[in-house]
Amino acid sequence: MQKKVLGGLFVLLFVGVGFFLSKLLHQEVDVNVEVARYEPYKTQEIKQETSEKVWIKEMAHKDAREFIFPVNELFMQIDAYGQKSGSTGKLKSFRLVIDRADRYSLFCIIQTLTSLRLPYMVIKEDKIPIIYIEEKSEKQLENVVLELEKYDIKSKIVEVWL
Repeated sequence: MQKKVLGGLFVLLFVGVGFFLSKLLHQEVDVNVEVARYEPYKTQEIKQETSEKVWIKEMAHKDAREFIFPVNELFMQIDAYGQKSGSTGKLKSFRLVIDRADRYSLFCIIQTLTSLRLPYMVIKEDKIPIIYIEEKSEKQLENVVLELEKYDIKSKIVEVWL
């Protein structure tokens, strides 16, 4: 009796799965095919405007004081060392000497100097950037070295005259 019931269930299951698969395979699918038509290239006509309202002429006649820089932030520093010392003599500064100069290291160095609010200058000579720090406090300079050690960057501070 159990064999007949199991056999009947198996046959019903087999017929049900077969019916389901036949419905899936025989569905009608609407396919819309759009074909792009070739249009030959048309040359555009170039019109020369000779009127007085051409934007280039308007910009040429504007006063230079009305100019606005097209950026969100602009930083300019002009001869800051000469102004601070009060004379044209050399100024005592410090150079940060680092063991490697890859992008990650430079990012960490700049972020560290910015977070410590130290004025710095990065000059790229050849492939190795030179980093100058303008600071009078030895403790702040030691903090820079200690902060950079957290990022596995070996560094030291060297006194230079600019």
